[in-house]
Order: sequence, then structure tokens, then C-alpha cells
Amino acid sequence: MRTNHRSYTALGLMLLLTGASALAASNNNAPYGSATFSSYGDIDSLKQLKVVWDWSFKDPKEVAISMNFLAALLRATNDFGPKEVEPIKVVVVSHGPEVVVWAKKNYAKYKAIVDRAASFAQQGVRFEICRNDAAALGFKPGDLHGFVHVIPAGPYALAYWQNKGYAYIAGGSSDAIKPVTKYNKHDLGHSKK
Repeated sequence: MRTNHRSYTALGLMLLLTGASALAASNNNAPYGSATFSSYGDIDSLKQLKVVWDWSFKDPKEVAISMNFLAALLRATNDFGPKEVEPIKVVVVSHGPEVVVWAKKNYAKYKAIVDRAASFAQQGVRFEICRNDAAALGFKPGDLHGFVHVIPAGPYALAYWQNKGYAYIAGGSSDAIKPVTKYNKHDLGHSKK
């Protein structure tokens, strides 16, 4: 009996599809098996992770959500490396309606967020606030908490840090946002009321 390559290929494909169908039929919820966990085997070849985070949120309370991502980054770096003396550098550039969070007058309203950010600052995270947004919201540098740094402009800071080799992470909206929103209009500084 003589067979050709195409017959074997067609037969193999039919068996493969039948086997996949049988597997899927036997376990409809996991036709592709189970994922496994792994970190990066070469993480210690990196001397340091450097990140600049872009924050611009319509609702200032969304800062709390982004802080969870920041905490996850710091925790993963601590657990998995790189294992250097200073394994990570993080800069957060805040340049949207959420700038009201950093105002001392709003501390009671945003206490949990501010206290958590201050804790991150003590761990080496640098918080930079856009001077233009602060002014548009009615705040001078002295109106803001002492652990933040007021810089000339948000986009200027993002360009600066990226040119220094920091990886960019979009933490807020990529849409253009007016400084005053329905979420922060009650939190403005004295010169805007």
C-alpha cells in the first residue's frame, strides 16, 4: 500500500483537531491548560529600574487607584529584583485636576491618599507637581505639602525624565483634561473661588 505525505499530514491534522476537540469537550473552562508563574531570569543583569509615572486624572480620587499600581511595582521590585543597593527610582508627575490632592487645605478630604504618598516619598518616590496646573487651580508652591516638588510643567518633566532613561508609564488619562472638573471644583485654592 502506497501513501503519500499529504495523506499523513491530513490524517495528523484530523487527529490533532479531534484531540483538541476532545480536550475542549472534557474541560470547557480550560481548553488551553493552566498558566504558570515566572519572574524574569535576567532581572539582576539590570542595575536599576527607572520609571516616570504620568498622572492626570479627571477625578482626584483616582490617585488612590494608581497608588495601588505604584505599590505593586515597589513590592515586585523588592521581591524579585534587581537586587541592587538602590534597585528602583520612581518619579510621579502630577499635572491634571488631581493636583488639588496635594494642597494642604484639602488634607482632611484626601488624607488617606496624601499620607500614603508621603509614605512612598519616604521610600524614595519623587512626586512632582506641575506649576501651571497648580496655578490654574489656585495654588502656589507654598500651598502644597512639603514632600512634593513643584516643577515648571508636566510635559516638560515627562520629557526630561524620559531623556534621562526613565521608562514612561501612563497612569492617568491620555485625553486633554481641563484643570477644573466637576470632581475638583470644590477643592480649588483661594485665588480661584
